[in-house]
Amino acid sequence: MHAALVYLQITNLLMVILDIYTWIILAYCLITMAISFGVVNPQSNRFIQSLAEILARLVEPVLQPIRNILPPTGMMDFSPLILLLAIQYGIPFILKSIFRAFFLSQG
Repeated sequence: MHAALVYLQITNLLMVILDIYTWIILAYCLITMAISFGVVNPQSNRFIQSLAEILARLVEPVLQPIRNILPPTGMMDFSPLILLLAIQYGIPFILKSIFRAFFLSQG
């Protein structure tokens, strides 16, 4: 039973990290929308420029493979939505399935 507790702690830590990454994705989406709609100008505001670059470096490597799979949709980019859905529903489902397979089957 000790291994199950270790697995649950690791799973909880992973979920906290994914929750933080979810907020990073949402911040990236908001800042890119604000820049594209002209609400903020990154050329005149160095903080916004730096923030956008940091967020892009954190999010773009994960979004690019999703964009390569999705068909082109014109101006709409659905890759952040797909990534958020995978983080919120796909990864917890996989982790629960692993837990059930390894620990609950041992009886």
